[in-house]
Amino acid sequence: MQLKNRFFTIDKTYGPEEIKEKGSRFIAYLFHINSKEEANSIIKDMNKKYHDATHVCFAYRLGKGEELYFRYNDNGEPKGTAGLPIYKEIKSKDYYNVLITVIRYYGGIKLGTGGLTRAYAQSARKVLNSSKKVATLIRRSASVFSPYDFTGDMKQIINHYSVKIYKQDYLSNGVNMVLSIPEEIFKEIEKTISDRSKGKVKLKSK
Repeated sequence: MQLKNRFFTIDKTYGPEEIKEKGSRFIAYLFHINSKEEANSIIKDMNKKYHDATHVCFAYRLGKGEELYFRYNDNGEPKGTAGLPIYKEIKSKDYYNVLITVIRYYGGIKLGTGGLTRAYAQSARKVLNSSKKVATLIRRSASVFSPYDFTGDMKQIINHYSVKIYKQDYLSNGVNMVLSIPEEIFKEIEKTISDRSKGKVKLKSK
C-alpha cells in the first residue's frame, strides 16, 4: 500500500449548524483537535455550555493519513444512533484531527432509532459541508550533524526545499539540527545532502 503524503483536516471551528426534526433541535459544531486531551476538554466545555440539553453526543478522529484513534459517544441515546453516525460522516469526508459535537433538545416526539440515526448524520453532514478542507503535508522529524565547512550547503538545501528547523545546537566542530521534512520529498532531500557532502553528512530519521 502506498503511503499518503498528505491528509485533510480543518483550521478553525465551524458551527453552530442547526436542523430540526419533529420538534427536536440538533445543533452541530466542528472543531480542529490535536489530541484526546484537547477533545475531552472541548466536550467538557460543550456539556457545560449546553447543560440544559437532552443529549450532547460526539465523535472524533485522530491521525495523519492513517487513523490512529477514534471515539464516539451516544450520551444516553439508543446505542449506535448518535455517536456512530457522526463518526461515519467524519470518515466519509476523510477528515483527521477533528471533533464533532451534536447537541439535541428533545421536542416531545420520539424519532425512533432510524430517525435518530438520520438526524445525527444529517446534522454532522451539515456542519462538515460548511467547512473548508485543508490539505496538510505529512512531515517526518530527522536529526543531522553538519560540520561548519558544510553549513553553507546545508542552508541552501534547507531553503530550497522549505524545510523547517525545530532546533539548532552549535558545537565546536559543527551544528546539530532537528528538521521537519515533508514525507513526500524526504528521500530526495536525504540523497541531496548525502551527494553534496560526498556521504559525510547523513539524515537520521527520528
